[in-house]
Amino acid sequence: MKNNRNIVIRTARTTDIENLKNFFIKAYAEQTIFQNDKFLLYYFDSRNDKLPPLSYSLIGINSDNEIVSHYGGLHYKLKLNKTIISVIWGVNAYTLPEWRGCGINSKIVNYIHENNEANAVIGMPFDAPFFYKKLGYNIFNKETLKRFVYGLDSRIFDIVNLIGSDLEKAEELLKVKKISSSHLNSENIIELTKYNFENFNFDLDVDIVATTFRDVNFLSWRLFNNPYINYKVYGYLKTNKIVSYIAIREEILEPTNYKVSRIIDLFGDKVGVINLLNHTINTSRANGSIYIDFSVYGNLYEKELLSAGFEKLENEEVTLLPMVSSPIEKRPNHEFLVVQSKLHNDEIQNLSSEQVYFTRIDGDRDRIARITQLKLYHEK
Repeated sequence: MKNNRNIVIRTARTTDIENLKNFFIKAYAEQTIFQNDKFLLYYFDSRNDKLPPLSYSLIGINSDNEIVSHYGGLHYKLKLNKTIISVIWGVNAYTLPEWRGCGINSKIVNYIHENNEANAVIGMPFDAPFFYKKLGYNIFNKETLKRFVYGLDSRIFDIVNLIGSDLEKAEELLKVKKISSSHLNSENIIELTKYNFENFNFDLDVDIVATTFRDVNFLSWRLFNNPYINYKVYGYLKTNKIVSYIAIREEILEPTNYKVSRIIDLFGDKVGVINLLNHTINTSRANGSIYIDFSVYGNLYEKELLSAGFEKLENEEVTLLPMVSSPIEKRPNHEFLVVQSKLHNDEIQNLSSEQVYFTRIDGDRDRIARITQLKLYHEK
């Protein structure tokens, strides 16, 4: 164990880029996307006019000026009851193995508690929620994200086999639908792109206690002007306003050439949501996807998803299909949610899983992971 007396904890700076790149290669191996300058500055952008990129990320530096620990922060806005507050999603928390066990993580977490209005994390090791609970986080009874799956092609079971999941269980829970979805009011559905989304007014008011605040600036940054991922986004028009939208990412399940459609976000008026789900089923079938999936925390649209024909997977059922695509592999379901705020402690602590709604648009649940993916996306 290293001595941590000389470890300095501070916010990261743009001048730390080279040091950070060396750290991430040690942490995540040679193919990590975190060795790319432009990606780092985009991904860890403060999205705050008063602060430079990396301002919400913390690093631990030893006496040799090496970064030995990192706790990334992504700046979002959270709608909590009727109030919009700032929340920092903790991502890419990693301490080099030889520096673990000497209190660095506790120092970092204490720092963010004192300096951020609210903090949240999705996805962590199995025992991590208990660590966060001791620090005052709501861990929502250690419930994990649910996954809704719509089977489009029997090759879905090839994927189950390939990653070593329970084929018999998968065949019991996942039904392949051969008939196209009906009840579609397609005349109200429009594809939204970075070239046209600003031409529309958005009315996305939803009755939910806690969720990401989705205004036009957020959607522009996260979906329409994302330089690394091409999303397909469809909106539902009602009285000349976009009242619902769905964001989809098409991925290849490596090393196969099978395509999957992943719903990254779904939000808005429930009538619009029903039509957007049916539209997604039809377009995904047409583009050759073998299934559609949607990972979500909360039950805001559970009735609509089940009505559209999606199957619900919970707990370890979630791992019947791969949670990552490049390459596919079987991983345990550690998609926990924890949230904390000293300034809004009573409201946060009283939240239940039925009162919140988070998707793959939140935190770092959807990003590219390997340096080789840069070329792939820029060729599209």
